[in-house]
Amino acid sequence: MKTDRLLAIVLYLINRKKATARELARHFEVSHRTIQRDMDSLALAGIPIYADRGSEGGYRILDTCTVDRHYFAPQELASLLSLVGRLNALLQPGHLRHTEEKLRNLTRPGDPLKTHRPLIMDFTPWGLDAAKKQLFQDVYEAVEASRLIRLRYAAPDGMVTERMIEPLSMILKGSGWYLYAFCRLRKALRFFKITRFIEAECIGESFCPEAHPPWEETLERGENARATTLFVLRFAPSARGRITDYYHPDSLHFMPDGSIMGFFPFPEDEWVYSWIMGFGPLVEVLEPRHARAYIREMASRLSATYEKH
Repeated sequence: MKTDRLLAIVLYLINRKKATARELARHFEVSHRTIQRDMDSLALAGIPIYADRGSEGGYRILDTCTVDRHYFAPQELASLLSLVGRLNALLQPGHLRHTEEKLRNLTRPGDPLKTHRPLIMDFTPWGLDAAKKQLFQDVYEAVEASRLIRLRYAAPDGMVTERMIEPLSMILKGSGWYLYAFCRLRKALRFFKITRFIEAECIGESFCPEAHPPWEETLERGENARATTLFVLRFAPSARGRITDYYHPDSLHFMPDGSIMGFFPFPEDEWVYSWIMGFGPLVEVLEPRHARAYIREMASRLSATYEKH
């Protein structure tokens, strides 16, 4: 995007006073000739840019050309830099790198963000290795270019399927990353958990993302259509720290004996039972009765597994 790069060059020169064509070409990952054309474009646009010759030469902008640094408060810049910087570290999209550069050029040496950062955002999942990070970047590039992905995906029950999908949006919801996509195998819009991707290959065929509704509309329609069952759970006092990771204390009932009651309308699937069993002996299912019986059966099977040896 030439316009984006031109603005980034202006901010780069304002911040550094002077830079050679080679330095600019290396920083913006373009050719020396492209930088020369960019300088011509800036001059035609009325930017007071000059080229100094000699060993100490380079491009510079007159000191009279400035950017209003007071548009953002230092704390606002710190938050924006944290947001953009961590996304850039995970996905490495070119336009965000330029956005980070623009924001950094608005800072001053004495700004608080240089020494203290009151808000830090890190979107990197726990345990993300180099291969998974590359997968995140490949998926993002496919989304940005509207290219099909050939996907091998592991469902919660362990079944692996191969699908051709149209990737529409990467979504960070709660503590997990999801890919909103149209699945050509199921002929429906789906939310795929990215950590369950076994392999994702971007192929050359493109598609039209505008043919599909936004993710919020699909999510709301899906949630409204899913049947739910009211689960009544009683948690031990020692489970408080864990249950409040998922639910605000205002939505829970704290009993005089220290136990915690929760009334949750859950879609009844394997994820729900896995989540409940993850609390071990710290939770008891009171209702529905069939769910209580199912948990008891699963606990018996688990016990039998460990009694074999």
